[in-house]
Amino acid sequence: MSTEAIQFKNVFQEKATKINNVKELIKHSKSVSDEEEDKLYVLKELLNNAVVLEFATIPIYLQAMWTIKDNKCDVAKSIRNIFQEEMLHMAMVCNMIVGIGGEPKIYDPENGLKFPSGLPGGVHPDLFLHLEGLNDCSLRNFMEIELPEEIADIYDYETKELVSIGGLCLEDGSISSKKHDQSYEHNTTIGELYDRINELFQELQPKMNVERQLAGPLSWWVMADAKSVSKAIDMIKEQGEGSENVTPASTGMDNLAHFYRFWEVFYKKKIVQEGDTYYFKDPNPRPETYKIARVPEGGYLEENVSPEVWYLIHEFDKVYTDLVKFLEDAWAINGRGQAALVNAVEVMFKLEHFALPLIQTPIPDHKEGLHYGPCFRMI
Repeated sequence: MSTEAIQFKNVFQEKATKINNVKELIKHSKSVSDEEEDKLYVLKELLNNAVVLEFATIPIYLQAMWTIKDNKCDVAKSIRNIFQEEMLHMAMVCNMIVGIGGEPKIYDPENGLKFPSGLPGGVHPDLFLHLEGLNDCSLRNFMEIELPEEIADIYDYETKELVSIGGLCLEDGSISSKKHDQSYEHNTTIGELYDRINELFQELQPKMNVERQLAGPLSWWVMADAKSVSKAIDMIKEQGEGSENVTPASTGMDNLAHFYRFWEVFYKKKIVQEGDTYYFKDPNPRPETYKIARVPEGGYLEENVSPEVWYLIHEFDKVYTDLVKFLEDAWAINGRGQAALVNAVEVMFKLEHFALPLIQTPIPDHKEGLHYGPCFRMI
């Protein structure tokens, strides 16, 4: 529904709904004093921003993972695990929203995620994300998305030199030779978002309704009180975006945060611990991949591809649309709950049915011999 059609109770709530910048919304949430209803309203808006941010990583992580020819190799398994954890994070935030009487909006048709794109909510405006394969540029972008506020010192085992994450990915797909000045502004913003959400839950201590919350493969537990919300937020921040000082020491070597798992793939070596020092030591070779072209703005058009390719592209978009609708239906006020979540899991597996043959299809007469890739369009 368009925001113009909504009847707002007051100016504060109207502004909270129309703000599309995470940092500005956090600031606005602190401008209300004692009105519990307004605080609950803005808490729902903050949570919906978190849902959209978590979902934004799903297409780019899947696209890169699908280009790996051996989907059972260590790198594919690592990225698949990260994708699953991002889905878990999104589901847990959805549980928080419905627990306080809200309704998650995973995809907003008015300003929905369309690639190429920056992160939603004005987070990290210097980062521009493409639907592309597994390569240095995509991996460097993934590292930047998951960047903690402080990076652990990790040395190359052979040279004993401190390893730098290097510069940002440039628009042409190359990595900047300039040393990237880490401001951590975007990470601080995501961390502030989750911190503000937690602050409001602890302050309001809302009675949590567990009836519409879901548990299962995409969501490990329901949240019955503010304490369980805090536990969930701590897990989200430790595994991925918004972490403050997550290191191999804090998570353990068997449960590295997303940033360090992507860094291992980028640097092509596994992280090991010897004493109190961390090294990139054991080989972690980049797997063989299908080389796909960056999906153009707006996606591939029917008139520009063969009927066989269009069938794969269009069917993928239809299944992706079903996935988003099932996910929203699962947590909707009048939705189907667990039944819709089961449908979402089923169609998630169907995505590969169209994505993989498309990724294996060369673009005719492409000068670099690149292949097609899914467009992740809502239709």
